[in-house]
Amino acid sequence: MNIDPEILRVEERVALALRGLYRDRGYAPFRMGKFEEYDLYARNKEFLISENVLTFTDAGGRLMALKPDVTLSIVRAERDCAPAVRKLYYHENVYRPGPSGAFRELGQAGVECQGAVGEAQVGETLLLALESLRRISGEFRLELSHLGVLTSLLDRFGVSAGARREVLGAVARKSPHEIARLCAEASAAPEAAEALAHLAALSGPPEAVLPALRDLGADAEALALLKRLGALAAREGFDGNLTLNFSIVGHLNYYNGIVFRGFVMGAPGRVLSGGQYDGLMRKMGRRDRAVGFAVYLDALEYLEKTGEEAAE
Repeated sequence: MNIDPEILRVEERVALALRGLYRDRGYAPFRMGKFEEYDLYARNKEFLISENVLTFTDAGGRLMALKPDVTLSIVRAERDCAPAVRKLYYHENVYRPGPSGAFRELGQAGVECQGAVGEAQVGETLLLALESLRRISGEFRLELSHLGVLTSLLDRFGVSAGARREVLGAVARKSPHEIARLCAEASAAPEAAEALAHLAALSGPPEAVLPALRDLGADAEALALLKRLGALAAREGFDGNLTLNFSIVGHLNYYNGIVFRGFVMGAPGRVLSGGQYDGLMRKMGRRDRAVGFAVYLDALEYLEKTGEEAAE
């Protein structure tokens, strides 16, 4: 059946393109229902974009939720497969509060790679995220971080486990005054605040940022991986589309290794986010490693509006 692309909205055209892309790259479709037992989300609220979840009681008296997330459902539904690798893609609706606070049904597409995930799979996922952005817009960038860089500095400066969540939040907000206050309250080494504030402000192409990270004494293994990933992206035609940004953080109980987010011209916020989430796998009783990302199709409605305004 031929579909006239002119009758489709931007998010519909992108969803079709991404599904074809992921299928062609060897990813199998994952299908899910619209709801899940609420307990899954209650135990993993920090992993969700919003802690607000729509709930209802089913005929059996169980508290259920309209799904606010896909990754959690995939982790629960699948079984460990290492030493193999399982590659899945999805195009589903989730239910989350929108900017106004009212709940919305939102389209989301993405991929998950689970099993014996190593550098090859991490690199493949990063390239697939970059290609996904290119299918959305000719002007795009992917911002990349590595939690090993952050945790190595937190370890070096003696920031306690109890203080790390708030310190990471201040790094994400790029707030040097807040970083200084929290480091002082945590009795961290005197140079901690200056180094972490410098780290939070670092942003740019890998070749420009990596020397500064080495000067800070960040984890050498993480820096070597970032260098190789930057070279991989450049070889595959994404030179200039990948930047390092260490204000990107994730909850350390869930994420490890690389974390990233994607932007396209015309959309006011991120349209893609992802990373490695071995911590989530362990929390849910899984031994596999995992990496993946999601594309927020609802964010593309701004591209539709921009196009309509330009046509008027």
